[in-house]
Amino acid sequence: MKKFTLLCLAIACFVLNTYSQAYKYPLFEHFTQASCGPCAQQNPGFQTSILDPNPTVVRHIAYHTSWPGVDPMYTYNTTQSNDRVDYYSVTGVPDIFLEGNFKEAQPGGMTMDDVNTIVAQTSPIKISVSDIDNGNSHDVTVTVSSIGTPPTGSFVLRTAIIERNVTYATPPGNNGETYFPNVFRKMLPSSNGDPITLPSQGNSVTFNYTYTEDAVWNMAEIGVVSFVQKSTQEIINCGSSFDDVVNASITAPSILALQGTSGTVSDFNFFTGNTGNASEDFAYTLTSDAPGDWSASFTVNGTTYSNAATVTIPAGTSFTTSIAVTPGTTPAFSEYTLSITSVANPNAPAMLINVFVISGITDLIINAGGGQGDGSGGTAADWQGYFSNGLSFAGSNSYTIASFNKSIQGFKDNAFGGVKCIYYNVGWTFPAYTDELIGYFENFLEHSGNLFISGQDAGWDAFTPSAQNGHSTPAQIGFYHNYLFTDWLEDGGTENDSLTANTLGIYAACAPAKINNYYGGVYFYPDLLDVMGSIPIFYYSNTTRIAGTRYTNGYYKTVYLGPGLEMIGTDADKNNLMKTTYDWFHAITGVESVNGAFETVGNNYPNPSDDVTYIPFSGLKETATFTLINTLGQVIMTKEVNAGTSMLKLNTADLPQGIYHYYISGNGKNAAHALQVVH
Repeated sequence: MKKFTLLCLAIACFVLNTYSQAYKYPLFEHFTQASCGPCAQQNPGFQTSILDPNPTVVRHIAYHTSWPGVDPMYTYNTTQSNDRVDYYSVTGVPDIFLEGNFKEAQPGGMTMDDVNTIVAQTSPIKISVSDIDNGNSHDVTVTVSSIGTPPTGSFVLRTAIIERNVTYATPPGNNGETYFPNVFRKMLPSSNGDPITLPSQGNSVTFNYTYTEDAVWNMAEIGVVSFVQKSTQEIINCGSSFDDVVNASITAPSILALQGTSGTVSDFNFFTGNTGNASEDFAYTLTSDAPGDWSASFTVNGTTYSNAATVTIPAGTSFTTSIAVTPGTTPAFSEYTLSITSVANPNAPAMLINVFVISGITDLIINAGGGQGDGSGGTAADWQGYFSNGLSFAGSNSYTIASFNKSIQGFKDNAFGGVKCIYYNVGWTFPAYTDELIGYFENFLEHSGNLFISGQDAGWDAFTPSAQNGHSTPAQIGFYHNYLFTDWLEDGGTENDSLTANTLGIYAACAPAKINNYYGGVYFYPDLLDVMGSIPIFYYSNTTRIAGTRYTNGYYKTVYLGPGLEMIGTDADKNNLMKTTYDWFHAITGVESVNGAFETVGNNYPNPSDDVTYIPFSGLKETATFTLINTLGQVIMTKEVNAGTSMLKLNTADLPQGIYHYYISGNGKNAAHALQVVH
């Protein structure tokens, strides 16, 4: 049975400030199974890295599935477990959804960075849950209060009964697991939940449910978790019957990441407050990962502090608050975290706000956000050192590494104006991309950025639908075809165990290198690629099978590598590959590349061409050689071009239809463009 009522809090309880935001509990919805081998491998790591350190911070519901074998926790409530599987279109276990649609990954792919990112988002709604024991039955009251401006859209309130710790004397399935946290038992009133219209600010709506105790449950471990979910699957916030009261509030600024300048203050202005009904003392602490020559402070209600303070805030009051960051001369992409905890209740979770300042960085390494494909719990951060070592070897002193979430915030707030080159470290992680990231990459390229991507199965993931365990979307395929000008053909295997450079390209000086089975076992899948206007830069095992491509249109440059950088040969091989990429991206003199040569040779027209096309030149002061190659890098034609030439007429009538590339070399310079022939 269920009923709900609308309450006015603005008069009856407390006066809410316009700038209030509530603590946001990260909710992990975890799909697992007692006979799933990978579950037994990954679940303990998730327990020790996410659940154990954050008992008051995160919320977790474990739905047990029907496959691959026996599981009494699934058979207890098959219908509602299946309903949640269907809701998220789960096709394999283990699988976790954080905040509904914020992130999907295997347990090993979830990190504390994800937790802190969600907490720092805060929420305009606060959910309070009580569970009253009446003997054999329980009364559950869920109150949803809007302490800030509620979002618009269609929403559902879902309420789950969970058993917080389930332990078996012997494994209930065949994967060896005996301990299972936060096991899903039942949804109230049903899997569909209750439609909810979020109340206006200062008001609340209350839902009442009843449920009957079950002999299967250990009632000492029973808890109730409620969450509001949007029609897009986004979770606005959650609450539970075992929450500590959190009265601190933060209303974050609209911009959380700024492009800074050495010696100049970057300010973030926002509000912090107390949503409780009594005056309370709060401990403020500012921490960061910034270099030693950077400085920062925070201000609350007009008083400035260096790194810590205790502030008394009256009930229902918000104070203007700011964080001021002054970058030093050391290039960095720094994160500052202001945490607020209750002095009277220090065990309650802390409210957080994260702000970011980037200064002096031209080359940014971005780690993918997923987990390693074998389910071992590895992430792209495990091999990020190969990227930083390569950039250091190339002579760069203005690079840094950023997590996936940190980078997304930088993109979102247009803080990367000083970044010229991005190196995306996918490795063997899933999902390889998100549509949001793809959109930011495309915008970065359209504004003359340069992009390097490497990772085995990154192409497979982008082209394989969810029904086959990939994460393909039209946006990802379009990115490959229309920005990388590269196509994915198929998974690679052990036949692709070495890398050979295209002798006609900028990577010609890279020595042949072994492709190592970095991930062990059978996990060797360097992607087989094809060109769609790009140029092959590497082949597999002295064959015509393409292992890497590059593309430029005069505005941006891309390099795409089928295996991950971590898989390539020796450290020297990795460093040489990274240096060659860095030198091409930065147009460093003396490298066989298109360095600055676009002032010499232009794009042909018409393009596509049928019988004839024209190629413009400017500033050609010495005789040079024009070369036309096909997509395999084979030379089709060479011509001598005299100094002072302004236009070259090229007969294409006898050329087969397809994509060609041409470049002009001379005086140490070399420029490449794509030419399409259509008859």
